[in-house]
Amino acid sequence: MGIDKNFEQLVLRLYTEEDKEIFSFEYESKKYWLKKARATKSFFSHKLFYKIFPIEVLLPVEEKSNNESIKFETTKIKSLKDKGVNTPNISYQNDNFFVLEDCGKTANSNIRKKDISKNTMYYFIDKLLLEISKIHNLNEFHGGAQARNFTYKDEKIFVIDLEDSFDKSIELKVLQLRDLILFLLSLTKTRASFDVDYEYVINKYIELCPMNRDFKIKLKELSQKISFLITISQISFVNKIIGRDGQGFFKLFLILKNLKG
Repeated sequence: MGIDKNFEQLVLRLYTEEDKEIFSFEYESKKYWLKKARATKSFFSHKLFYKIFPIEVLLPVEEKSNNESIKFETTKIKSLKDKGVNTPNISYQNDNFFVLEDCGKTANSNIRKKDISKNTMYYFIDKLLLEISKIHNLNEFHGGAQARNFTYKDEKIFVIDLEDSFDKSIELKVLQLRDLILFLLSLTKTRASFDVDYEYVINKYIELCPMNRDFKIKLKELSQKISFLITISQISFVNKIIGRDGQGFFKLFLILKNLKG
């Protein structure tokens, strides 16, 4: 099937007119997302912090140019789709941008609702874990497995934002553990009236991805490694300084420190 010339003209015009890196538009009553090429890199402060505290979640991303980044992400989207992972269809691409078919709202927008019920929360958690484990069981990694980088449509979870890559010397297991930590961290940002059962989440992940059954031990070991930082974070004025993201980070690792088994 050839390229729809009207569609091509539209996306080329939108690319030049819109200032946003990512934005949605409609064509023939169908929603799409245009994502412009953008380089990937970690700031110097990030790299320095990782050297001081070599925690998987702080692992710096690989530096890529705009073109390298867009080639990496579109190739990964197609590769994962071919392997059975739910990824959006790519409707158009060139060296400067690509266009994805809409795959619904982010999973994060669903689980962050204040009035979310436990049944709904764990419905989404189970579906998210299923897609993450599917990626891991294929000997792949996501790279940014926060709940905001998954969408939900027609009772399916779709994987998006696959632009991050890492130095080839980094072991796959490390990247997969990083995925799990990022996912757990994203759950600390829910505004639900109840606490998430992280023991359940980790056990469910291991059930779906048994090759990584040692991740529970690794998470506990990691929390022990930064136990002094966890203690410091509990001091009132420090807790205020580190902000909401920092509070969520140390809240999670305090929970991980007390995991059973």
